[in-house]
Amino acid sequence: MGKVRLANNVKLQGVKNFAGKDKMIDYYLMLPNEKIYAFSKKYTDGAYDICKNGILVNELMTKKSRNTGVMKLVKYTNVIMPYFAEYYDLPRSS
Repeated sequence: MGKVRLANNVKLQGVKNFAGKDKMIDYYLMLPNEKIYAFSKKYTDGAYDICKNGILVNELMTKKSRNTGVMKLVKYTNVIMPYFAEYYDLPRSS
């Protein structure tokens, strides 16, 4: 599986989840008519600040930062997004 470019209306939103032992961020794929749970990662301020209001997936996948938490999120998103695109049949850009 290679890199995937999704349509410009697909966003990734982060929601705090402090219910368990570890502080986590739950990430959701926001489509125009539905919200799909994607994955959870450990809480970091930088990653939460970027994703709390939603960020376009294409923009996140090309983001560069000196913040380690942000770059771990970018790397994980690049790895997992082809599987989500195929499984959920997400709209792709042409």
